[in-house]
Amino acid sequence: MELVNESPQDCLKRVFDFRKDAFRAIERRCPGKTWLKTSLCNIKKIIFINSASRSGSSLLFSILRKIPGVYSLSGESVPFFKLNNLSFGRFPSDEIPQNTVINPGVLSVLSRDFINDLSVTGEENNIFEDNALAEEYIEDIVLRLPMQWPQIYFSYDSLKSLVTKAFVSYKDTRKVFRSEEFYLDLFYFLRQEYKLINPYYYDLPAQAIKNRFPGLKIPSGPPSSILTIEEPPFITLSPRVKATKADILGSILLLKTSVDSYRMKFITSFFPEAQIKIIQLVRNPLGCINGLRDGWLHRGFFSHNLKSFLSASSGESKILKISGYSELSEWGKWWWNYDLPAGWQDYIDRPLEEVCAFQWYSSNKAIQKYLEDHNGESCFIRYEDITKSLVSRAREIEKIADFMGGLCDCIGRLGLDRLPVIQATEEPRPFRWKDRQEQLLPLLQINQIRQMCAQLGYDKDNFGEWF
Repeated sequence: MELVNESPQDCLKRVFDFRKDAFRAIERRCPGKTWLKTSLCNIKKIIFINSASRSGSSLLFSILRKIPGVYSLSGESVPFFKLNNLSFGRFPSDEIPQNTVINPGVLSVLSRDFINDLSVTGEENNIFEDNALAEEYIEDIVLRLPMQWPQIYFSYDSLKSLVTKAFVSYKDTRKVFRSEEFYLDLFYFLRQEYKLINPYYYDLPAQAIKNRFPGLKIPSGPPSSILTIEEPPFITLSPRVKATKADILGSILLLKTSVDSYRMKFITSFFPEAQIKIIQLVRNPLGCINGLRDGWLHRGFFSHNLKSFLSASSGESKILKISGYSELSEWGKWWWNYDLPAGWQDYIDRPLEEVCAFQWYSSNKAIQKYLEDHNGESCFIRYEDITKSLVSRAREIEKIADFMGGLCDCIGRLGLDRLPVIQATEEPRPFRWKDRQEQLLPLLQINQIRQMCAQLGYDKDNFGEWF
């Protein structure tokens, strides 16, 4: 059932309460969960991947999380911050001031959300034989779905029953578990009860969805008219072994969230005992801006519904007038995509390419500023060196592994010969930005863009390196 005319705050509270009740039920059945025995302040080692959106952080994250001795979240941390009122709305942008005071109860819930989501290794091959792993996987999906579909009223018992039914059916008809294949089966069961769930909002191949649901329309706007908690394309979960207290005390936590660029001093305050290192991942501005532009015009990447904020802040009804975006649809007048840097109000009536350039610049500027003030270690990586060849990729991953703590013996087991396609609007190809070079090249005349290019080592006269 969809709840209409619900405020974003009421919607968030309903999802928050759903998860609170679900965690209570899990605790009653399994009192030994890691999130009951430890907290964020116990984490000892953290590697942050800091980058602008569309710089390849999801790709790098998918590679590095396979390294033995590393544990990680399922995806980004944004949904947990939104649920705990630590996001835009409480603050005027995605930036969170360092001196923000957090209620101890909020910190406890945030710690629970983080630690319950932490996992170590994939175990798809074992899930049919491991009942405990299967039960945990089902619970993870049940906890995740309301964050992906906040406009739907879910009953915990009925949702868990549906997910369990889908898993049992899949297990009875398959010899090998594949998460992508399972999710397509899961959607079949879920849509019998919740018609609003649309598989096209997930990070899955569109052709596979079309084959399974041939009559289903590909959407164009946001998945909810109210708000997004997890931003689409939604992640699909794979069975993974949960991090233990021993992992938290001795292994490396890998974190990747694009908006972390604006809130590093705030986030690192959660980890007072941790050694923190930064992987600074950069990408040339034209490739990154082109990727951002594609995402703004895609059915995913909706981050903030600005309707109430625009009206409340000005005392009059205002809308987004981003040319190349806002005029294309009704929802384009309200919905912002990707990160929301400080100063975004100055860009609500600019061309889409300039908005994307502003996002690229703002994120990289925030990262540079943090690294200047930060006394810890950092490792500089270019997206182009990860993608241009297997030899280059292996060299860069070995460099990162060494930076992480001498884990180089694992390189051969990371499957570097085939790069996964993650959170993509279309198949990656070299120099895709050249399809729009007439719109993009003038951006290099903007002073702050040109200066940031120089700081990051991108020579505007050598496009041969900008694929």
